[in-house]
Amino acid sequence: MTTAKEIYDFINGFAPFDTQMSFDNAGLLIGDENTASDMVIVSLDVTSEVIQEACRKNAKIIVTHHPVIFNPLKTISSHSVPYMAAKSNITIISAHTNLDIARGGVNDTLAECAGVIAEKYFDDVCMLTGHLEEPTYSTAFAADLMNTLDISGMRFTDVCPKIYKVAVSCGAGGNNIFLAQKQGVDAFITGEMKHHEILFANEHNISVFDLGHFNSEDLIIPKLVSSLSNFFPDTIFQKSEIFSDKLIYLN
Repeated sequence: MTTAKEIYDFINGFAPFDTQMSFDNAGLLIGDENTASDMVIVSLDVTSEVIQEACRKNAKIIVTHHPVIFNPLKTISSHSVPYMAAKSNITIISAHTNLDIARGGVNDTLAECAGVIAEKYFDDVCMLTGHLEEPTYSTAFAADLMNTLDISGMRFTDVCPKIYKVAVSCGAGGNNIFLAQKQGVDAFITGEMKHHEILFANEHNISVFDLGHFNSEDLIIPKLVSSLSNFFPDTIFQKSEIFSDKLIYLN
């Protein structure tokens, strides 16, 4: 068995919780550090379905990327996830922006999957810039991203003739397009982008690749499962088999 404190300390070793951004709420958020389990569920988010999955598998610990408690709670409904977790005696650790910006973390992993060789990090806003091995066209780059990430759809623009220098900002990183433009990038990869941010990119001939929040970050979960499994061989760490954002992309 492995305790929640041991898992917390392991994650803290490569993605220190004190590096989380000021708005964040990462850490051991529900339960007790002494909770021990021989089965741990790892998921991008924790939902009621994930709690039920943990109960079925007798997993007393869940590790997530997105915090199970983000904003201060004024009420706790019996149908809420925090209530369900506490009632089921499940301890939850959430590694969020600290894992986003960690070397080898979410943003690094997304860049690696996109074939971007990182050169410069902007940890205060969770963005990096780098370059591709060879210049490419937007349509070809989009096809490569879909194939590498094994996703069925995405939003992208084709406004830059050739892509070489790229900015990567996982999750809801669309507002970093303004910083990316100052870095002279040809393309911008993120998980969420607003209309006015896309228009700004168009005006500056930056092709954007909006993968969807889930698609831009879920890739860290298998990697985290592998790292935890190797370090704690006596405990089973399993990616949630039930969780997804349930978005369907029509071709």
